[in-house]
Amino acid sequence: MNDHCHCCLLMLWARAIRGILANRQAIEDVLVQRERQPSKASDKDFFRECAWAIYNTRTPYKAVKEIWPDVEEAFLCWDYALVCQSIDKVRTAATRIRIWNSVRKAEATTAIALWMHKTGWAAIKQRLLSGLKTDSQGNLKPEDGLIAYLDQLRMIGETNATFILKNLGYDVAKADIRLRRLAARFDYPGDKDGVQQFASDISKLALERISVVETVLWNACNSKADLGFKCPACGRQR
Repeated sequence: MNDHCHCCLLMLWARAIRGILANRQAIEDVLVQRERQPSKASDKDFFRECAWAIYNTRTPYKAVKEIWPDVEEAFLCWDYALVCQSIDKVRTAATRIRIWNSVRKAEATTAIALWMHKTGWAAIKQRLLSGLKTDSQGNLKPEDGLIAYLDQLRMIGETNATFILKNLGYDVAKADIRLRRLAARFDYPGDKDGVQQFASDISKLALERISVVETVLWNACNSKADLGFKCPACGRQR
């Protein structure tokens, strides 16, 4: 953090907060993220967050929000055991949802239900909590191999695995295009490590969890908030 202007990061944080204050959904997202804890995650939480990551892949957030009630209904309110009992019916209902790549997304989500049934939730939960670490700021960090563990699932990959872990309560930052660009504006590498360090540095200054910082910044970007300014300390135009 010593290589980056603290004033710039704090001013960005203030502008991001101001940018989402009128956005009720964004504020709800932030409040929910503050309360998330990996130890509290249920099987339905895990199944839902995997599906949320899948359905958001290459699809605008607004479009996913519009069809999400239909997705929840198709997947029987995230009861993976019931899904496995009615797999053909569930798959048919999900493929009828009007969204880009609906067939592939339905197949990937039903595959996760089948994997959960085969593996068992108790074993999955044990793996999720194995090696859980808390840093000096109180951030909850996953075990190093956990992203690779989720990466084995269909249509997940490294970025979506990070997305899922964040939504389960881990303090990681999803390196999507918005945050990669924002991090680069503040002289961080525009990759997953750069985004994680970017959110971590702001977290230390703002005394907030990394996952909450990521949620605020993402919502500010998604809301097209004005995050530009000239720093009074270093004089740079951001």
